Amino acid sequence: MTLVKARAALEDAIQSELKASNPKISVVFDNTPFTTPGKDKSYVMVSIDFTQATQQPLGAAQTFYSGTVLCGIMTPSDKGTYDSTEIAQTLITALTNINLPTYVDTYSVSPRVSGIDGPNSINNQGDSHYLAVISCTFTANA
Repeated sequence: MTLVKARAALEDAIQSELKASNPKISVVFDNTPFTTPGKDKSYVMVSIDFTQATQQPLGAAQTFYSGTVLCGIMTPSDKGTYDSTEIAQTLITALTNINLPTYVDTYSVSPRVSGIDGPNSINNQGDSHYLAVISCTFTANA
């Protein structure tokens, strides 16, 4: 169940920071069902993908996870980029807080993030929401 714990550590960090910063923002993780909020609501869609599950240095496999966190920030298109940028900053803070010495690792997986990219904007005319994307790589141990 360490994959579950690694995912939970990342989800908790994101959820906690967003809830503290702006409780009106819905956070949707890729492993849970959801109904798209109305076109006037902002929300964040988070996908956590694993790219490696073990490391095999000279013998038996060791549990070592790596992967990517992808956050899609959806804000009403008529609000401009201010709301999107504000939410993006909160997500960046949530992800970088994982690396701080004060981070409490309640799941015992030693998560670390690196290479945070974004926010990259994707704005299509006629869409109800403006999309900005934050992504990063992560590692975790068992």
